[in-house]
Amino acid sequence: MKLQQSLLAAASAIALTAPLAAEAASVKNTILLVSDGASWGTWDMASYWQHGEKGRQTYDGFDVKLGMTTLPLNTSNTPTNSNTPEVSYEPGKAWDATPVDNGEKFAGYDYIKQGATDSAAAATALSTGKATYNNAIAYDNFGRPLPSITDKLKDQGKAVGVVSSVPLSHATPAGFAAENISRNNYGEISREMIQSGNMNLVMGGGHPFYDSNGQLKTEGAFANETGTGGGYIAKSVWDDVTGDAASMQLIQERADFEALADGSKTVDGPLLGVFKSGDTLQQARSEDVFGADAADAANASGIAYNQDVPTLETMTKGALNHLGRDEDGFFVMIEGGAVDWAAHANQTDRIIEEQVDFNKSVTAAYDWVNANSNWDETLLIVLTDHGNGMPMGPNSDTIAFEGIQNNGAGNLPGVQWHHGTHTRENTLLWAHGAGSDLFSDAILGSDPDFARLIGHTPTGDYIANTSVHDVIAAANGVEAPAPVPVPLPIALLGGGLALLGGLKLRRKG
Repeated sequence: MKLQQSLLAAASAIALTAPLAAEAASVKNTILLVSDGASWGTWDMASYWQHGEKGRQTYDGFDVKLGMTTLPLNTSNTPTNSNTPEVSYEPGKAWDATPVDNGEKFAGYDYIKQGATDSAAAATALSTGKATYNNAIAYDNFGRPLPSITDKLKDQGKAVGVVSSVPLSHATPAGFAAENISRNNYGEISREMIQSGNMNLVMGGGHPFYDSNGQLKTEGAFANETGTGGGYIAKSVWDDVTGDAASMQLIQERADFEALADGSKTVDGPLLGVFKSGDTLQQARSEDVFGADAADAANASGIAYNQDVPTLETMTKGALNHLGRDEDGFFVMIEGGAVDWAAHANQTDRIIEEQVDFNKSVTAAYDWVNANSNWDETLLIVLTDHGNGMPMGPNSDTIAFEGIQNNGAGNLPGVQWHHGTHTRENTLLWAHGAGSDLFSDAILGSDPDFARLIGHTPTGDYIANTSVHDVIAAANGVEAPAPVPVPLPIALLGGGLALLGGLKLRRKG
């Protein structure tokens, strides 16, 4: 009886996250914007600093507002050869205000600090619709590559691209543009992203000849060709793109990014943009600068911002102009990756700086659609891949889940950080345009305290991160592969019902 109940429970879980049925293709363009590592308070901090209030961001007016869980299949860093989920989200535990640790903290805080995804498993869930182990780049928990949404839309003839404010071979862009058993194999990942012929556009950092302050280095820092170590781009890849027969046309200068953004420059064929920083656009610089953009920072402090790199907003405009030239449409993932870096460091000023640039990028994408497309053919999604740092109000050690303190526009808000890494909190998602109504078919349940304390949705309805892939696929008319049953002994292992999706080798060229 217990085995039968376990099988039924597993079958119910699978049914809840089953891919949506494909409908007639109504979406030409899909824009996915990811503020990496943005806990609830991150969005509020930026809005208070920008506007002195919430509700004035472009995404605040979107049709769809939901919560999203970000669970990995398990927290192993290597495949464990099982499809049995080992991490769950229980709303009652997540919002438990029972005091612990001498009454200064709460049980819910401890709960959401555990069982968190990393950015690799999170990107894999978003790009393939499959939960997997931490560290995986479009790999399942049996060590096998998974077809991603970029593969599927490329097969439709659409242009595909990724953009990031951190090294281009980092987990989130890699999860949409490569397949690897480990996120740390940067050389291998850079080779696939740039030399495979899959991507029409790649933009990001990790320049081998510049440091975090945008200063030229005497020697290049290159990733090992195989395995881990080194920088973020393999030397063979850099030699390729700086040679006469480059796999992708390379731009590095801020002026070239800006020319792409304003439409005065076009590039035929695949485009690689590597801005002049060894890692992030701005967050990792050593100068103690706070500001939402270069002019504000320089005027306010007199200390130079990293001046020789574009903003994420500029890269967003350029990427959309480049990919938008494809008559069949496009898919692009645009990541504010250094939001996560600032969260790990508990940097209130720089996380605002990074989130403001991300917010401007959302507005740039929205405006691009209004000027160059329409909402009957374009789907725009805004989300985070996971929470990070647990920023809450200044008294949140004694007031459970106290919100960020608003100190007015242009002033740092009141914040207390409770963690230094990722969380499994219920996160925020917005969607607008063609196909956004499909998210209602993916709702898993309701989280009343999420609605009450965060105020993002009136009912606290939420989806799983894997459903983002399923919605994009369905909206683009991609047929879901028929599930392939696992042999009975494997299916029964651990008391679960394991179903494997059909696999497809990555298309080269």
